[in-house]
Amino acid sequence: MLCVIIPTRNAADDLSNVLAQLDGANRIVVADGGSTDDTLKVAVKRAVIAAGAKGRGQQLALGARYCADADWLLFLHADNRLPDSWEQDVEHHIAKHPNAVGYFRYRANAKGFWPRFMSFWVGMRCQWWGLPYGDQGLLISKKMYDAVGGYPEQSLFEDVAIIDAIKKKFTRTALRPLKSHIHVDISKYTQDGIWVRGRKNLKLLKAYRQGESAEALAQRYRNGS
Repeated sequence: MLCVIIPTRNAADDLSNVLAQLDGANRIVVADGGSTDDTLKVAVKRAVIAAGAKGRGQQLALGARYCADADWLLFLHADNRLPDSWEQDVEHHIAKHPNAVGYFRYRANAKGFWPRFMSFWVGMRCQWWGLPYGDQGLLISKKMYDAVGGYPEQSLFEDVAIIDAIKKKFTRTALRPLKSHIHVDISKYTQDGIWVRGRKNLKLLKAYRQGESAEALAQRYRNGS
């Protein structure tokens, strides 16, 4: 059984779009972090709602607890746009690579040099560092998810933490790209400037690698510093 987990906070429009693509999922869990818009009204039509957690790591961990009987978990962001072939890609991965985490190839949903460069850079990050992020969609078997203790309940770099745990326990060979691309909303990057925001995020990642707490970094991220 495939369970899709989507963390949300005031994401009604985006959620409506991604839910329309998920007819092939056995179960969808929307893990909401306190939305005040119509997110829950949209979610209840198609998904199980897991409410009460705040912060993406906490939301993802809570959502996964609603999928205890699932064989595979697919973690998505609400603003993702899946490829038309997503079901076939997932089925192929499960059949051919049951002991590996799958992730979609990244494509920014904007035109121009910098969005193309951003898509290229993410591909290189995955290839060089073995570090896909949560906005690429992460397909993880429930067995592997449980073996690494699941998502840590932290507010930033929760995807880095779980990928690090998977590589430590199963080695980097346990990460495999899926065949097709997922379209990722980069509007926050284009508003701030892709280069500017990208540099800030790399600085935060460096600080995280050097031991600064995820919660302190999350506060810096929210403050835009």
